[in-house]
Amino acid sequence: MRMCVRHEPMGVITNLYFLFSPVHQERTNKSDESYPMMMARPRRRLLAPLRRWWMSKSDSHFQIITYTTILSVAATLWGFLFLFILDGTADPSKSAYVSWSWAALIFGGLIAFYVVPEFSIFLNQKSVLDSILSLDSRPEVLRRRGEAEEAALMLGIEYQKTLVSHYESLGIKTSGKLRHVSKSMQKKQKLSVIEDELVVDSENEQSALMKWLNTRDSHLSRILPGAPVLHELIWNRLILIFSGLTGILLLYNMMFGLASIDGGSREYTVDFTLFLSGNESIHSLAPHFDGVSIILTATSLTLLYLTRPAGEIKIEWED
Repeated sequence: MRMCVRHEPMGVITNLYFLFSPVHQERTNKSDESYPMMMARPRRRLLAPLRRWWMSKSDSHFQIITYTTILSVAATLWGFLFLFILDGTADPSKSAYVSWSWAALIFGGLIAFYVVPEFSIFLNQKSVLDSILSLDSRPEVLRRRGEAEEAALMLGIEYQKTLVSHYESLGIKTSGKLRHVSKSMQKKQKLSVIEDELVVDSENEQSALMKWLNTRDSHLSRILPGAPVLHELIWNRLILIFSGLTGILLLYNMMFGLASIDGGSREYTVDFTLFLSGNESIHSLAPHFDGVSIILTATSLTLLYLTRPAGEIKIEWED
């Protein structure tokens, strides 16, 4: 007895899903193994460098996804607003921006289509980890330990360090997944203690200028205790150099002048108040003092002063 099977027509989406489904791939591999392997090898070779780079940046996946999401969404919004809301295509003076806006809309939208769901997954894991880090109950943290470690491993090394520090504050022993993080933190703590001792010994023999350049405890770092980067030498030196140069240039501009007119001598002050107000003529014969320049100079010199070493706080008792 012969049976007849009726085949119903499949839709476009169903057909596409079937073509890329694991069942279809398995059937294709069983029927013809040589052709898919030949097609897969060049594709694997092309994607291999990108895959290696992505795996090497495992601790920065959250940051990369976050920045890519922000840029792609911003590009998509810009293209949509410029082309359809602001009607930039109808303005001849803005014709140079039309092609760039279309590119931002198309490519930004494609990238956002793939990246935004990944970003939501990372963001969900971050919210889970933040909620666990806010707990002060040791049993509750132990109960949600698996969630916390999974989220920290996904988010990167900085979040793993934060979780290990939270474990230590609650007296929880670090598990095997984060044991390497705990060991590296202990080594860095020992090295930082030794480094601080060497810095203290060397600071006793340094001049006032060298103490200023090598300080890790500036007035600015005490005013902003929530900014740990201000305790690093490189950032304090950068702020010192930037504020110092800015203050000197602004003072020189007001007193002696930095600008010249028609190729003459530099004896004209650039008036920043006139510049911000949009005036065509922004030069005045030096010395000349305007309000914006005075505010900028005072801000720069104040910032320069705040980079100085704070020193020890001494309390004197009166008899």
